[in-house]
Amino acid sequence: MIGTRIKQVRSALRLKQVEMAKALKMNPSAISQMESSRTKPSLETLEEIGRLYNVDLHWMITGEGLMFNTSKDSTIKSGGWDKFQKLMNDRLEEIVQARLEVLDAESIDIPVSGEIAAGEPIENLGDIMEVVTVRKSLINGQIGDFVALRVNGRSMEPDIRNKDVVLIRQSSEWRQLNGKICAVRIDGAITLKKLMLDDAKEMIVLIPLNEDFQPILVNPNNHSDIALIGSLYFLYRSLK
Repeated sequence: MIGTRIKQVRSALRLKQVEMAKALKMNPSAISQMESSRTKPSLETLEEIGRLYNVDLHWMITGEGLMFNTSKDSTIKSGGWDKFQKLMNDRLEEIVQARLEVLDAESIDIPVSGEIAAGEPIENLGDIMEVVTVRKSLINGQIGDFVALRVNGRSMEPDIRNKDVVLIRQSSEWRQLNGKICAVRIDGAITLKKLMLDDAKEMIVLIPLNEDFQPILVNPNNHSDIALIGSLYFLYRSLK
């Protein structure tokens, strides 16, 4: 551990923590935290330790080789700093790659299978447009229970914007999803709205969040195809 090797340097030079802290222009508690591995020293701190005490930076990072350089400033003259930076870059790449492998194991790609209207219903052509990566821990249920769709329109702004991707958890339980933001298919076209059931008038009311848009009133008797796809489960938004 780097912290252990910093302590070894201090012990070899018979320095107190307060003395090393003063030389490095930091609090003595910072030295204690680094030596106990509660915090990690920055690259600048390691470089300064190497410069002040002629410590080999490669040894400080890896524990390999000698603790001290054989001659003053040999680290810089021999290009040791360049080697040190390359070593740190290599280690960083290893950490990033390991992290990516962990994320791959913990995530799954869901295809964006078409568009959903945030306005008047539009036909969902069903073409795969892209994929969204979802952490498996966010999925409550089977992956086949979900469908991802690209929003087309502004009737659900500001909460749901044009070009957002919505993850819909499929369900046909109208009563259970009453009052929720849902995907509804009407004669082959689908739309994203807040679902309200008007029992008195036997109507389905699809309410936009954007006040510039009017609710859509649906009389099931006037349509050959009315289906509830499901409710909004998750929202993905590009920061570009």
